[in-house]
Amino acid sequence: MRPVRELEDRGWRGYDPRAAVPAAAAAVALSAALLAGRWAVANDVTALPDRLATLAVYASVLAVWPTVLGLAVYRSVVRTYRLTDRAVLVDWGPFARPEPPVWLADLAEVRAGAGWLGRRLGVGWVVLRDRAGRTVRLSGVHDPAGFAAAVEKLVTARPAPLPL
Repeated sequence: MRPVRELEDRGWRGYDPRAAVPAAAAAVALSAALLAGRWAVANDVTALPDRLATLAVYASVLAVWPTVLGLAVYRSVVRTYRLTDRAVLVDWGPFARPEPPVWLADLAEVRAGAGWLGRRLGVGWVVLRDRAGRTVRLSGVHDPAGFAAAVEKLVTARPAPLPL
């Protein structure tokens, strides 16, 4: 029996914390809208409902931030994209199904991109599509064009398989 060659690491990426900036900006806008809505409440309400309304508004504003920051920290810690000499291994974290390896020999297309804010922050996405039609989208990648170029370089460097 022939020994199986181990995968050799060529690069690691993960979810970059700067990718959470758009969500944080949306949270700032939502917080501002909720707080602005508080001042739109009529002044002629009695004291108790006014205090309850104030508490409800501030509680909803405070509930937005742990969610946004918690998701950013969770994604930054657990999401990893490992480029090896033969595959891209994707780990979404403990609460997601395992992702099968994306074998470089089967790769048909590699695309990278970013939104207007992502380009300014240096983060974006990389899409890997194999010949069978399976598509894997890696989000929050720092320097997505560089990562896609590294993947394409390994794909083109692989010698063609010998015919049987």
